[in-house]
Amino acid sequence: MPVTAGLISELAERGSISGDRVLVSLVLEPKTAALALKLRDTGAKIAVFASASETDPGIAAALADAGVYVFAATDNAQLADPELDADNAAAALAWQPHWLVDDGAHLIRLAHTEAEAALQTLRGAAEETTSGIRPLNEMASAGELRMPVIAVNDAATKTLFDNRVGTGESCVIATLDQIAQSHGCDAVRELRQAVVYGYGPVGQGCARAARSFGLTVSVIEPDPVRALSAVVDGFAVGGSAQLLPRADLVISATGVWNTVGHADQGLLRPGAFLSVAGGIDGEIAQPVAPGLRLLADGGGINYTAGEGNPLEVMDLSFATQVAALSQLTETVKKGAGGESLPPDVYPVNDAAVKRVASMALRVYGYSLPQLPATERVGGAAQHWRVHRYKKTN
Repeated sequence: MPVTAGLISELAERGSISGDRVLVSLVLEPKTAALALKLRDTGAKIAVFASASETDPGIAAALADAGVYVFAATDNAQLADPELDADNAAAALAWQPHWLVDDGAHLIRLAHTEAEAALQTLRGAAEETTSGIRPLNEMASAGELRMPVIAVNDAATKTLFDNRVGTGESCVIATLDQIAQSHGCDAVRELRQAVVYGYGPVGQGCARAARSFGLTVSVIEPDPVRALSAVVDGFAVGGSAQLLPRADLVISATGVWNTVGHADQGLLRPGAFLSVAGGIDGEIAQPVAPGLRLLADGGGINYTAGEGNPLEVMDLSFATQVAALSQLTETVKKGAGGESLPPDVYPVNDAAVKRVASMALRVYGYSLPQLPATERVGGAAQHWRVHRYKKTN
C-alpha cells in the first residue's frame, strides 16, 4: 500500500506520535495487518482490536508474534467464547491508548459509557464509517462527546472510492459467492431482480455492481434527491410494497438498524436472499421470516464472508486514516497546560485530502497539469467589475 506507506513515513519523520500508544480497531485481515506493522515505523506502540466476526485468527496470531499488541481472537477455539468481544474491547481500552482509529465508533462509545477511565489518556480518534459518524454527531450535538474525532468517512478520498467502488463491488461479489457456495451456481444464474435499500455511496456501488452482473436493479430510497439520482442512473425507484414482491435478492446498504424489518420481509417471496452491505448489527431484523435466506448471518457480507475491499481501495482509506491521525497530532497539543482541540467531529482538512489524492496519482504514474498562475481572487478569469453588458458609449 504505497500511498499509506508514504504518509506513514512522513509521520515518522516528524516524530509526532513516537512513544505514544495507537489502537487500531478495524476488520482484522491482511491489509489491516500491513497497516499496523507499518505504523510501528513511527516509533509508536501499536495495538489492534477486532470483534470475532471481523477477525482472521491466523492474522491476529501473526501480529502478536510480530510484537503488536493484539486484542482479538488468535485461534479458532476462542471464537466460541460469547464474552470474547466484550472482554477484548475492555482490555483494549484498559491498554490506555492515546490515539484511536475506530470502525463504527464502538470503542469510542464504550469509552464514553462503561470504560470512561480510557478518556483520561485518549487524546483523539479517527472514525472510518458512515454508521460510526452518525452516533458521534449525536453525541457532539448533545454535548456528550469528550474528545476530538476526525470524520475519515466523509473525506472524498474515502467515500468516493472505498464506499462507492470498493464496498459496493466487494459486497455484491461476496453475496453472489455466498449464494453459489451455499445453494449452488444455478441459484446465482436464476437471480433476476435485485432491490437495494439506500442510494448513498455504498448503495450506488451495490446497484451498479449488481447491474453489471446482469440483474435488474431497483432502489428503495426515501430521500428525494438520492432517489432522483438513482433514476438518472437508470434504476427504478419505489416503495417496499411495489418492489419487494418480485425481488430475488435484497441488499441493505443503509447502515441503519432495522432497515429490512419484519413487515418488509413479509412482502418477499419464499427463497429470496437477504444480504447486508451497510454493516451494522440488526440492519436486517432477525429472526428472518420463514422461507427467506439470510446470508452471512446478517453481518457485513464483504468482510464476514468475503475478502473485504481491494488492496488499492484500502490503500486510499488507510492513507486517509493516517492523514487524520497526522491532523490530530498537529492540532492537539501534548504538553501539560497546552491548548487542545475541543471535543467535536471534524472533517479531514482539504489539504490532507488533496495530499492523499496527489500521492495516489503519482503512484499510478499520472501527473497533474500545471495551470498558469492568476492574480484573480478564486482564480477568476476576469475582475468582478468586468461583464458582457457594459455600454460602449
